[in-house]
Parts: sequence; C-alpha cells; structure tokens
Amino acid sequence: MKKILSLFETNMSNACIKSNQYLLKKTLMKYFTITLVFLTAFTLNINGQCVDGNCHKGHGTFEWESGDTYIGSWVNGLPDGNGKFIWANGDKYNGNFEEGKLSGRGTYKWKNGNSYTGQWKNNQMNGRGTFYWGADGATYEGFFQDDKITTTETDDSQDVPEGKD
Repeated sequence: MKKILSLFETNMSNACIKSNQYLLKKTLMKYFTITLVFLTAFTLNINGQCVDGNCHKGHGTFEWESGDTYIGSWVNGLPDGNGKFIWANGDKYNGNFEEGKLSGRGTYKWKNGNSYTGQWKNNQMNGRGTFYWGADGATYEGFFQDDKITTTETDDSQDVPEGKD
C-alpha cells in the first residue's frame, strides 16, 4: 500500500509541476503579448499621432514627426477614401486613397510647380490624366502606366521628365 501511495504522490507531484509550468508559460506569454502591444503603440505614437477625429475608422487628421500630414477618411488605420496628403517638402496630393495608397482619381502637385491630375493605382500614375510642367508651361494629356507616359499608338512608354521624383 505504501508503494501505491508513494507512486500516487509522485504522479500527483509531477502533474502539479507540469500544471505550474503550463501556468507559468501562459502568464509569461500574456505579459510578452501585453508588452509587445504596448511597445508597438508607443512606437507608432513616436512617429506621429492623430490630432483630430478618428484615424482608425472614420475621418481624421494625422501628423507625422517628419511634418507630413494626412486629412481625410480612414479604414483600419490607413488612409482610404477621399483625403489630402501634405508632405513636409511642399508636395501635395488631393484625391482618393485605397489601403494607404494613392488610388483612383486625384491631383498631385509638386513643390517645383509640376502637377498631375488623373487616375492613380498603387501610388503611380495609371490611366488617363494630364501632366503639367510648371517651368515650361507644357501640358501632356493622355495615358499613363506605372508613372510613365504611354502612347496608345505604339504602347511605348517614356519616363516623365524631371519633377516627378
């Protein structure tokens, strides 16, 4: 009988140790997750902050430490819908966004006086649009693909001259 009790106590002791190890791992994982979430949120706040409205889902204004500002619609914490982005260097975009990228119809004005009004896809000029070179006063109206002028007759592309970058 003593052997059975001894064996039972040993098994119970091992079970308690395993149970405690499980609880310890679970608790450590909980604290690790909370710490990770806190650090992520802190890092995001260092880089910028929502200064007005709802910058997760709704309409709001977000300012980055770099001086860049976005005013407009937000979905899942990203610019999505109609909005205005103003870069610290003086460039401006007013138009549609999709998942944080210039997408749909919009106007981009560079600080050097150049501008593009037309279709955007994945942050690039794509589709019908008008590019204006401020220094020359020249205008091109037509099709663009991947930030390049596309001639519909030959489908050849040309880089957009200085000022796009």
